Amino acid sequence: MDTSVPTKILINGVIADLSNEALSGGPGNSIDLRPQAFAVLRYLSNNPNRLVTKSELMQSVWPGTAVTDDSLVQCIHEIRRALKDDRHSILRTKSRRGYWLVLPEANAAATPGTNLASSLARRRPLAAVVGSLLIVLAVVIAALWMLRPTPPSGKPVVAVLPFAMLGEDAAARRLGNGLTEEIITDLARFPEFQVIARDSIQTYTGRSIGLAEIAKTLGVSFVVKGSIQRQAGRLRITAQLLDAATGKHLWSDRWDRPYEDLFAIQTEISEQVSNRLGGGHGVIQEAGRIAAHRKPPNDLTAYELYLLGTEKLTKMNRADVEEAIKLLKRAVEHDPGLARAWVELYHAYGVMPSFGADFEANFRLAAEAAERAVMLDPSDAEAHAVLGFSFGDRNDLARAKMEFDTALRMAPNQFEILSFYAFLASSFGEPQRGAEMADRAIRVNPNYPMASSRLFAAAYFMAGRYEDALRMQQQMGPENYGRRMWVYRPAALAATGRTAEAKTALVEALKWFPDLTIEGFVSLPDTNEDDRRRLIETMRLAGFPPCAKPEALARFEKPVRLPECVEG
Repeated sequence: MDTSVPTKILINGVIADLSNEALSGGPGNSIDLRPQAFAVLRYLSNNPNRLVTKSELMQSVWPGTAVTDDSLVQCIHEIRRALKDDRHSILRTKSRRGYWLVLPEANAAATPGTNLASSLARRRPLAAVVGSLLIVLAVVIAALWMLRPTPPSGKPVVAVLPFAMLGEDAAARRLGNGLTEEIITDLARFPEFQVIARDSIQTYTGRSIGLAEIAKTLGVSFVVKGSIQRQAGRLRITAQLLDAATGKHLWSDRWDRPYEDLFAIQTEISEQVSNRLGGGHGVIQEAGRIAAHRKPPNDLTAYELYLLGTEKLTKMNRADVEEAIKLLKRAVEHDPGLARAWVELYHAYGVMPSFGADFEANFRLAAEAAERAVMLDPSDAEAHAVLGFSFGDRNDLARAKMEFDTALRMAPNQFEILSFYAFLASSFGEPQRGAEMADRAIRVNPNYPMASSRLFAAAYFMAGRYEDALRMQQQMGPENYGRRMWVYRPAALAATGRTAEAKTALVEALKWFPDLTIEGFVSLPDTNEDDRRRLIETMRLAGFPPCAKPEALARFEKPVRLPECVEG
């Protein structure tokens, strides 16, 4: 340990009092940090300007306790947020190894117990003057930053106004306050945009104020507002999304429910509103895509390229997915730190093999994108989900399950997370839970995109809900199926006794993928024994060719062989 570190140090404009476990941005401006996160910060501060390994940190902060990397990653994220280290230039990550806290020489060279104020006072007068000027300049820049109409990243800012109470019903008023807070909390889990904190919008309660003034005062792009009324034993609730600049209505919905469902309504509406507005297919991102389409291609920002890439990805055919990859690669060239673009690159690379692209090359690129996404934003639930997918691709189901559990803890009601878990649940030995997750995802977002139908079809198929799987496939065209869906369709038709339709579907499947065989498909690494048995049984019923060619089996570490395909 470096014993030359003071008890009070200045890190990126934040004073860290290591002895009293306190952070401050200045007089009267304390900064909250959990004790575990502060313990990580203290250890890093005591060992500045060198690589501190993950195991070293975990042994120091959690001695004798078994914890996962997720606990440490969450602490690192909280420290960066407290230090305003958005660029990760103060607390740096060394991939797969550990972390490096960069401290100025003035802090690193001071003696233990030195008071920060007296240490600064001993500097030369010129340095003090320069320091004061820098502080003033920082304050001016911060003020200008706060007054900006939109963030530099191009991400929109959303304000959820207090729901208006129509009448004097006290219970409805409590519902309105709770509903506003829950929607803010749920929307805040989506990193695709920024959400104004509840304290900042509380001043608008009961006030008649125009959207233009709200947009100017809060610097918001979109406003969510609504109303609640109790009448004749029922609750009538409305919610709408408006463009703050133009006042245009972008989305609205209404609920008419029995009054006794008060708290269930609060949860249900919060889930539906947040999922309808947020996520890759939500109204807010759709508004951004429309605006991006109006701009010349050379004027697009990283965020707009990301939006257009996700739009192409939803088309779920080979040509559009390839175009999505081009757009998303341009996005990360503009802004390598845009974690969400790396998340979508994982999806794009991950789906390409289902359209016949090179399996190994695309899965390697997908894995790299997933790891980059989590490294850039460990607080992004979807980043953890795609890393879970990536581990599943590599048949590391234990780590895949851990990442998905992390994602669900972070965003238990988010449509995308529920959809992804539904798809992979059978690989974790939870096929029925996968189908239930699909049901729940559809409930929180009835307007789900076509691309999600693939995930739900897989979840229902593996749970033996073949009719539901076929219903999901009806929302897709043959060009959207990919290899997996072309297996599920004939197999599900055969399993439900629709033999003639199954034969027709099989002929079509083999036109798209002439090399489709039972052995080749069930040898995929993310297929467990129960899933494999279901697939073999239903693919046999459909009449799929059983035996794979040697070159097809050679790409699997442990290919599955059927008795009739083994010589002698």
